[in-house]
Amino acid sequence: MKILIVKTSSLGDLIHTFASLEYLRQKHPEAQIDWVVEAPFAEILKAHPCINQVIEIDSRNWRKGKNLKAFFQFLTRLREVRYDILFDFQGNTKSAIVTFFSRADKKIGFGKSNVAEWPNLLVTDIKVDPNPQLNVRQENMFLVQSYFQDFIPFQQKNSPLRASITEKSLIDHILKNPIIGNRRKVMVCPASAWKNKQMTKSSLINFLTQVDRHVSSCFLLIWGNEEERLHCKRLQDAFPDKAFLIDRLSLPALQNLMNQMDLVIAMDSLPLHLAATTSARVFGLFGPSSALKYMPEGSRYDFFQGICPYGKHFSKRCPILRTCVSGACLRGTVEDDVFKAYIK
Repeated sequence: MKILIVKTSSLGDLIHTFASLEYLRQKHPEAQIDWVVEAPFAEILKAHPCINQVIEIDSRNWRKGKNLKAFFQFLTRLREVRYDILFDFQGNTKSAIVTFFSRADKKIGFGKSNVAEWPNLLVTDIKVDPNPQLNVRQENMFLVQSYFQDFIPFQQKNSPLRASITEKSLIDHILKNPIIGNRRKVMVCPASAWKNKQMTKSSLINFLTQVDRHVSSCFLLIWGNEEERLHCKRLQDAFPDKAFLIDRLSLPALQNLMNQMDLVIAMDSLPLHLAATTSARVFGLFGPSSALKYMPEGSRYDFFQGICPYGKHFSKRCPILRTCVSGACLRGTVEDDVFKAYIK
């Protein structure tokens, strides 16, 4: 069997689809499973053991009329294989173009109630509408299981991403840092692409102080850009003998390091969802997004959900996530409330 997955972005959304990918690999161990993705996000898919081929696109340049030769090269490669099944998890106009040009006997996508943009409805043969109350991972799984008419609960095994020998050596070196000693290894990922999804520095420091008092901990601080690095540096200064910055890692290396942690504390961001693909215990901090929708489910996962002081209600993300000046649902959170949820 040949299966094509169309899920082009973003990193967190790709990870939300991993359980469905592993389900497909378990159900069809010998299948060829390929994935179409935007080039900047291809790294994590190339390292996934369940994927045979990653087909990259560069839609941003194509929309600007640049490098059209590469667009036609992409179409040629896309159409080299005739697939038995195509699953369009993206559900928007961009993925509709990919799905339309793909050669597949059956094209499965979301229905009218769940599709992100209506043109996608024109290119799929089978349309599925999961219950909107489902977790985002369950929505993706429902799309796949509906096609196979197999609704037996699937337990994700969280396949480790392939890390190079150099990356594994780097992880070993990190774990030998003398600051760790006999302390509990706690990875802290304090940043997010949206500031309203972050705790303030002072609240986070106070919360981590309570965490450390509860069980003596060493904090491994993760960052993605220079602003986040400076944020982590301030956290390190607050815990000079119990925290250290990790050099920026590739996503496969980061996931393998997470797998060695006792606990990962993260905002609703990429590191949180990546940690959910490991064996680590995870504590997520949510404000303008719904933990019920985006937090992984299971006994290893716990969360704190901030409350909007302006009375906004939402099932996925707050409608004023990008415009709210205060971000008070999380940035105005009292660290004692977070710690109570943590202890629970």
